[in-house]
Amino acid sequence: MLGKLFGKQPIRAWAIKQIDDATLHLCGEGRLESDQKSKVMLKALQAGQFHGGVRMGDTGIVINTRRLAAVVPLEALQLLDDGNTAEWNGRRWAVSHVPQRAWLFDGPLVAEPNPLGGPPALVSREDVSHIRRNVRQDAAPPGEVVFRPVNELEDPEKDLRTSIEQAQHWHKNARRGWRKDGTWGPLDDVDKE
Repeated sequence: MLGKLFGKQPIRAWAIKQIDDATLHLCGEGRLESDQKSKVMLKALQAGQFHGGVRMGDTGIVINTRRLAAVVPLEALQLLDDGNTAEWNGRRWAVSHVPQRAWLFDGPLVAEPNPLGGPPALVSREDVSHIRRNVRQDAAPPGEVVFRPVNELEDPEKDLRTSIEQAQHWHKNARRGWRKDGTWGPLDDVDKE
């Protein structure tokens, strides 16, 4: 309300994480965040030269434009076919939706069919193929891998021995107490009655 009164209305835009040959990896809709005036931000956005942050939806997460391939005014990009395609820059693009976990990922993304089968048709994931290429198969440990706790060098029966010793000590002291004559020591069956 105050923004409307004083002329600082939020400027909404699409955040595009990556642009492939025929696919846009779309993070979603957000609000521009900057100390600049609205007119200056809008002019820079329309020229494709906005530098600042984009607050994504209602998440509160702000993505710096250096991590995005493009920030596009809402009216410049039209989503079609339930958000599976888009028209932008006079072209039709396939849209791959980027999940929140990949918004700040610095590497390339890969578009895959949605594993849940529903809309959206394509979902982006982090491309880790370069990691697979660098893994040496001969470096893998032979046989079965056993995971051990951090304190693996500690004797596994240490706690068991301690418990046995404590039980023996308790059992030994359980037969001790105040006798009828007022002294402390082992209780006889006679004293217990």
